[in-house]
Amino acid sequence: MLARLAVLTALVLAGCGDSDDPAPASSATPGAQTSAPPPSTTGANAFIGSIAVDPGDGTVMLGTGLGLFRLANGAKDAVRVSGQLATPSGSGQVSSNLVVRYARPGDLLASGHPEGGTLPENLGLIRSGDRGNSWKPAAELGKTDYHILQATGDRVVGVLADAKEVRVSGDGGSSFADRIPPDTPLDVVFDPKDPARMVVATKQGIFSSQDDGRTWRQRDNAPTEQLAWGEKLYRADPGGAIKVSADGGTSWDDAGGAGATVNELAVDADGALYASVAGGEVKRSSDGGATWTRLVKLK
Repeated sequence: MLARLAVLTALVLAGCGDSDDPAPASSATPGAQTSAPPPSTTGANAFIGSIAVDPGDGTVMLGTGLGLFRLANGAKDAVRVSGQLATPSGSGQVSSNLVVRYARPGDLLASGHPEGGTLPENLGLIRSGDRGNSWKPAAELGKTDYHILQATGDRVVGVLADAKEVRVSGDGGSSFADRIPPDTPLDVVFDPKDPARMVVATKQGIFSSQDDGRTWRQRDNAPTEQLAWGEKLYRADPGGAIKVSADGGTSWDDAGGAGATVNELAVDADGALYASVAGGEVKRSSDGGATWTRLVKLK
């Protein structure tokens, strides 16, 4: 569940273009990487643009431009994960520049770019069943790069880099239908209990749809940077103000504040909120955003 950001939200959710880990120059053939860059040794200043919490065991996966990090349930520190993706057309390493989401317990879905090998530049949708250690292609390998991604079961909603269209799939990404909201999405979420209910955050404010994105209605024009939908719908506004809606975005109540601009907002299966802030830190709230404690700070 992006962060994300005011102006950078759509980019950094996937970690692509992260200024704290510029891509090294390469003479490789366009569309493929032939050598892996040296692994990052620190995540202390990482921009955490993606948070995924396993609904089965509570493992937290953090996507950054400096790498993919895994925080085991109850652990104090997160570890960097360097996974391998093998495909019929090539193989290589994936870790940084990924947006990650859990579709089911133990079923991690991602999109982004490789770090080496003979993989195409755009990975489409890839899937891991072992917390990022190994990956396999799920859909659109070599074709797409999602900077915004949400998934629950076979329902996948994504936004491509710099695109206005919201792409909607009901079969795990094998096929998509394009939906066009009134403005370019900064973030998009859907109701996990009723996927036809969708909400997008844009520069013009919040828009909601009750019919799978076919029609949209503006709910307010307040700036919003991040969204997360569990039992209730949450939003993070500039400065870290957290608001909650019990009616799918029609009305909002103040819930609290994260104390800093939120780069990514996520909610787990138990309703706890997660917010990434500057400096490679993730905060957690178990009371709907009223109070926050540090979950982890990357090292």
